[in-house]
Amino acid sequence: MKVTVILPALLLCSLLCFSQQPFKRKVLEYKTPETNFIHCNDSLMALADNALAAIDENNSAKAVLSSKAVYDKNKTCPEIYDAYGYSLFRNGLWTDGVAVIEAGVEKFGPEPGLVKRRSDMSIEMAQLGLGSKSIDGSSVYKAAKKTEYTEEQFVEENFKSALADLEYLDSQYHRIEDRFIIAKIQQALGNYDKSNALFETMTESDSYSMAALFNLAENNIRQKNYADAEKRLLKLADSMPDEPQVYEKLSELYGLTGDKKKKATLERKGNFYKYVPPYTDLKYNDEDYDLILFLGTPNHTPKEKIAKLKQIYKTKDINYTTDICLVILNIHANHGNGLEEEATAILSKIGKPALGKVHKMFQTNVSTCTITNLAEIMATVKDESSWELLTDYLPIIAQMPATLIPPAVPEKVVKFDAERGPKEILKVVKPLLTKVEPTGDNNPMMPNFGSYVYYAPLKDINHKKLLKMARELNYNDTEIAKLEEQLK
Repeated sequence: MKVTVILPALLLCSLLCFSQQPFKRKVLEYKTPETNFIHCNDSLMALADNALAAIDENNSAKAVLSSKAVYDKNKTCPEIYDAYGYSLFRNGLWTDGVAVIEAGVEKFGPEPGLVKRRSDMSIEMAQLGLGSKSIDGSSVYKAAKKTEYTEEQFVEENFKSALADLEYLDSQYHRIEDRFIIAKIQQALGNYDKSNALFETMTESDSYSMAALFNLAENNIRQKNYADAEKRLLKLADSMPDEPQVYEKLSELYGLTGDKKKKATLERKGNFYKYVPPYTDLKYNDEDYDLILFLGTPNHTPKEKIAKLKQIYKTKDINYTTDICLVILNIHANHGNGLEEEATAILSKIGKPALGKVHKMFQTNVSTCTITNLAEIMATVKDESSWELLTDYLPIIAQMPATLIPPAVPEKVVKFDAERGPKEILKVVKPLLTKVEPTGDNNPMMPNFGSYVYYAPLKDINHKKLLKMARELNYNDTEIAKLEEQLK
């Protein structure tokens, strides 16, 4: 289990009240709780879900248009307020989105979905502050407007607003996930005793015990209770021996207590497990740590690094070589100098024995270049166990922010299988060809920006053969014409 250190990235909402006075959030009074809340009928719920689906596709502009059309005519249930308010918020219109959510709460009462959404929005505003927003999966930085209040006031007021919402939800529904976030907010506000009391209630939870223990240690450090912090962190290190955050926190602790030797040792272990994927068989030792430094820092030339990797390939067993190659791809500190390409080539030569770990890395949050290298390995080895992973990845590309798109994956699918590959791409682009996407000042992504990567490998295929494949997939004349436009 990974330790949760910062507040989770949650859904959002909350009304901003800008004025000449210090920043204040609107206070909603939650009186006697209701239990029989109104909800949308199936048809309206489906329309609300369409907007949320567009948000999941990183297309908040579309979500705003679709949810507004419903909201303007059917302000009859809380889910419509939620869909429209969240769409506005996700599109960067914080004030407007929060206002819609709060209007829903005032109309329907403290419906738990709306209250939770409001708290999530408050948390995101507190975390991002005045200078940035998260729009369609991308961070958008804007110069903060001149205000009569400070960044600190903005952050504190939003955390306090979220706290009030979550404490109400906890009092009514007693959900541990709400209580955990309350404890994190109290921690962020410096109310460590209150935070500790809440985290203590979670130490026996299967889902939250490790995170609670870590946060208790964090609070202990801030309160200068170093002895208890050390006990808790050492217990975590025993339970999670490959968790880098535990070692980093221990290193921080020993720095505060003046134990330089322990600080240095724990810092090394933290760095080691930060770069070594958990699905490898590598465990911390000085020799492998020094090897990772050799390969991952600029202290040695690319030629020296490649020579070292080739020596490992010749002298070490397949499993160890696989692990070191994956570490190189995971560190991603050698882009363009030939080392990552050499690691990719070696993994391709190792072939099927390396695929299990290659597949695991492909399914984690790694860089776009690493995804491309892993796809190259799978396309070269051509083992059927890789096919579904590659083809399942294809439709995800169209939903990605432009900066995260791995452009070569469709090409690798065709390389894997020249007959099936183009058909899989055609299946994905068929609905995109006639899809009309809204644009707007608050949409940092070009509509269907990622779709260009699908057409490049299709251009190299015999035109008549490709059109025959499209017809077999029930492309109509309009879709065929659109496809041909893209292939010009």
